[in-house]
Amino acid sequence: MSDKILFTAESDKSIEDVIKNLKKNAPEYGFQVRHILNLGEEYRANGAEVDEGFQIYQVIICSFKRSYQAVKANNERAIVLLLPKQMVVYNKNGKTVVNYLPFPEDFIAQALPDDGDFPERLAKTCRKITRMIEASV
Repeated sequence: MSDKILFTAESDKSIEDVIKNLKKNAPEYGFQVRHILNLGEEYRANGAEVDEGFQIYQVIICSFKRSYQAVKANNERAIVLLLPKQMVVYNKNGKTVVNYLPFPEDFIAQALPDDGDFPERLAKTCRKITRMIEASV
C-alpha cells in the first residue's frame, strides 16, 4: 500500500465533462453535488489578480439525509463529515486531474475516539467517493 494520502485520478476528458460525470454519477453512489466553486472567479471577486486561463474547481458532494442523521447523533461529527466531501478538479500537463483527500479510519477515530463504529463507516464512505471519482474520469 502506498504512503500517499492524496487520491489522484487523471482523465483525457475536459474539466467540464469530468464535473458533468461527477454530477451524473453522484446519485448512483448515494450523493448529490452540493456546490461547484470556480476558485478563479472567487479569487478575482475578492481582489486577487488571477492569471488568464486559471481553472480550478472545488466540487462539494453530500448525502444530506445520512449527514443530517450523523450530525444529529453527535454534533462533533460535523467537522469530519464536511471536510472529506470535497475534491478539486483542474488541468495539469494536458490532463484533467481530480484530487481528493479521503480520511482513513484511524484519523477519524483519533478525532472522535468515543464514537463507536462511526470512524469505520465514514472511512467506507470515503472509499465510495474514491470509486465515484474513478467512474467519472
